[in-house]
Amino acid sequence: MQNIRNFMVKHPLLSIAILFPVCLIIITGVMSILIKVVLPIMLAFWLSSIIYTSIIGKNPIQYYSKPFWFIRYR
Repeated sequence: MQNIRNFMVKHPLLSIAILFPVCLIIITGVMSILIKVVLPIMLAFWLSSIIYTSIIGKNPIQYYSKPFWFIRYR
């Protein structure tokens, strides 16, 4: 481990060039999961709560003051 650290200290640009593709693959994987799974779930939940609120006739302003209005706080 000390050899790797010494190499990275002596050659910072080469070290970053080696680390960049690995980090890019990791970030691309995480972002694709977020964009393909998490974001659609959040948007669907948001849209369904807006539709629910408009059907029952509640004030849509509560989304701005209490975004989790459907959770009862103690």
